[in-house]
Amino acid sequence: MNALRGAPVNRVPATSVTQVGLVELMEKTGAKWPEAHSNPEFMAKLAAAPYCEVGLETARVPFCLTVQASAMGCEIVMGAMDRQPSVAGHLDVSPDQLRVPEDFLSRGRIPVVLEAVKILKREVGGEVPVIAGFEGPFTLAGHLMGIERLCKMVLRDPQGVERAVQVATEANLLYIKALQEAGVDVLVPCDPLASPAILSPSMFKKFVKPYLEQLVKESKVPIVLHICGNTTPILKDMAEAGFTALSIEEKVEIAKAKEIVGDMSRVVGNIAPAGVLLTGTPDQVREECLKALKDGVDALAPGCGLAPRTPVANIKAMVEAAQSFSR
Repeated sequence: MNALRGAPVNRVPATSVTQVGLVELMEKTGAKWPEAHSNPEFMAKLAAAPYCEVGLETARVPFCLTVQASAMGCEIVMGAMDRQPSVAGHLDVSPDQLRVPEDFLSRGRIPVVLEAVKILKREVGGEVPVIAGFEGPFTLAGHLMGIERLCKMVLRDPQGVERAVQVATEANLLYIKALQEAGVDVLVPCDPLASPAILSPSMFKKFVKPYLEQLVKESKVPIVLHICGNTTPILKDMAEAGFTALSIEEKVEIAKAKEIVGDMSRVVGNIAPAGVLLTGTPDQVREECLKALKDGVDALAPGCGLAPRTPVANIKAMVEAAQSFSR
């Protein structure tokens, strides 16, 4: 928590603000996907396992970016033990017809996540932060309207896009309030559809930044923004939105990110989840971690969600690198 706020620390923490469900830990704890997506006790047990079993300084729920979409009425495929849930069916409505259901917070798996947060707060809350991730405004709008359809609307119907993103933001704000009441320590909106690979920086400034600013205003706890890809062109706007910290992928140079962001936000990341943590050796993981630490990362973490088949030994190597490194 000190690292996220920019307060003094005795060392850089090894954590994750993105997906942490690993098959090895599912097998060890008995809390397996897809059951752990819908059972709060299983969700909490699996979320705590990276800390309890490996020492990763986090307890993060849930394990996908479909919880709000499900509560809004999208069709979800729940996946398998090594495959995350995904949106299979969008809402067949116009932007003007979009509404947040009155019973939004009691629908789908939102109650499961809220209960899992309460369990984690009781069991490990005094030791590590309880972190909740969720679909950011533009990504949730894409889930509701359909990703391809929303991207076409950016050019053909910008007012419709703003309507869809505003409704998604309203859902976000309700969810943020409920998560905070449940006791969450850190909020992490994940907005992969807002990546520069999809939206230009000018489009980000128009269709995403104002809505992200609304999330920051609602947050009473540290809030970390994660956007996939090379976010270097939009880092300044991301930080100006007011986020406590920014989560970056390996495509972004840490030193460059620190230079752009300055004192506005902390920088979290950026160990490659596929190229290093999933397929590399513990020695390769340690090498990449030491580079990130030397470059000045504020919190060492995977650059994006962990692949479920990521070896636990590689996560342990990341933890050991952080514990052994001294500036």
